Amino acid sequence: MTLYFSTNNIPELTNYNLKQRQAILTIAALKFSAPEKFIINIIKLIMLIPLFLTITALNGLLIAISIAAIFTGYFLIMRPIVLMFSHKYLTYAIKKFENNK
Repeated sequence: MTLYFSTNNIPELTNYNLKQRQAILTIAALKFSAPEKFIINIIKLIMLIPLFLTITALNGLLIAISIAAIFTGYFLIMRPIVLMFSHKYLTYAIKKFENNK
């Protein structure tokens, strides 16, 4: 399975602008099954809990730097995972988006 870091790289979405791609991904995310949502949320917890526990031991400017690094890393890791889960629902989402246009 291919990992996409941006919606620009998904072949099915190349004909749409950013706002349309986001709307299509929102429709696709609504189709996630309960186990898929559970897996995504567990991945988030596994990533964030240890990082925030280590932040409690930091002081001063290191806290701000650490939080900025965590948020950057979070989006760099979670975006491809969410796009990977959304990919199998894209044909449905595109059809629904085109019908609602």
